Amino acid sequence: MPKKIIVPCEVAVKDVIPAIKALLAIKLSERGYSQKEIAEILDISIAEVNYLLKGKRGDEELKKILSKDSDFMDLLESFSRKIVNNEKSTDPLSLCVLCSYARRKVLKQEQACPYDIT
Repeated sequence: MPKKIIVPCEVAVKDVIPAIKALLAIKLSERGYSQKEIAEILDISIAEVNYLLKGKRGDEELKKILSKDSDFMDLLESFSRKIVNNEKSTDPLSLCVLCSYARRKVLKQEQACPYDIT
């Protein structure tokens, strides 16, 4: 039987990224950002932000696992600080770094991605 093709982003987009977006939306909301501002930052609808904040999006168990990992939360805090401080950079802010860290270091997933942290 031939090997299966594994696309880490397809896996992540269903589970990991919604959990990360929820944690980031919560962090920004705690910093005083409105749902409209969060929606603009995350490039999603206000309704989606509402769902993220109310726990209707993002796997609750995964959010708990990520929240308990202090290194991941430090990375998330650093990411949100860049948003709050409106830091200028030649590189756009990308969830790939957070996703890669969550998948590889916290969830111990094996699939590789170009952004994986070694």
